[in-house]
Amino acid sequence: IMRSQILNRAYVLLAIAAFGCAGAQVTQQSSTAPITATPPTAVVVYPFAVDASDVSLNSSIFQVAYRNMSGEDQSAQQVELAHQTAQNICVQVAANLTQKGITTTCLQRGVPPTGNNVLVLDGQFTDISEGNRLRRMVIGLGAGASKVDTVVQVIQKTPQGSSELIDFATSADSGYMPGAGITGPAGAAAGGAAAAASIGVNIAAGGVKNVTSSTGYLVDKTTDQIVEQIVNYYNRQGWSS
Repeated sequence: IMRSQILNRAYVLLAIAAFGCAGAQVTQQSSTAPITATPPTAVVVYPFAVDASDVSLNSSIFQVAYRNMSGEDQSAQQVELAHQTAQNICVQVAANLTQKGITTTCLQRGVPPTGNNVLVLDGQFTDISEGNRLRRMVIGLGAGASKVDTVVQVIQKTPQGSSELIDFATSADSGYMPGAGITGPAGAAAGGAAAAASIGVNIAAGGVKNVTSSTGYLVDKTTDQIVEQIVNYYNRQGWSS
């Protein structure tokens, strides 16, 4: 019995440590001074581009150097997932910025923003994958990990013209999320998250369930990354109320 308790505690510690390895980072950031020191009167965000056709919708609105995109390796299912993810990020970024006192609207691509001093958040996915759910549940430890990578441009639009203020890349992945195969003795994998919970790793199993059910976890992480960059820029410019 004592040995069983020690093993169960070891499984819990391993699962929690693995859960903490889920990654999120912002890189390749550049930042320039705004065209005018006056705070923007409006902020808009677009669902990020998934393929070249999405890019063309906004390329006529802004002179933005988009990265080369190709849909050659994208299946219809991947494109649908990417569009859903793009919409979710757009709505969440707008809601979170608004909660922080920066009133923001999510616009559909191709719809030009209105106003004389507008801050625009635009971007594109460079990698998006839901991973292999079965492999992640049974094996865990990073196998079949989900991933969402983006590049983001923040543009100021004024009567004097448009200028890119911030350019950065975000990366979020499910990391080394624990799978049922490492959470208990033979047979535990067959029960998935329920089996894991029954042997004392319900915290980690909950993390697995959230990530393997969708890319919702990665949407939240990507949203947090984007919002943090905007809020930091506002603070540096003295635009925060």
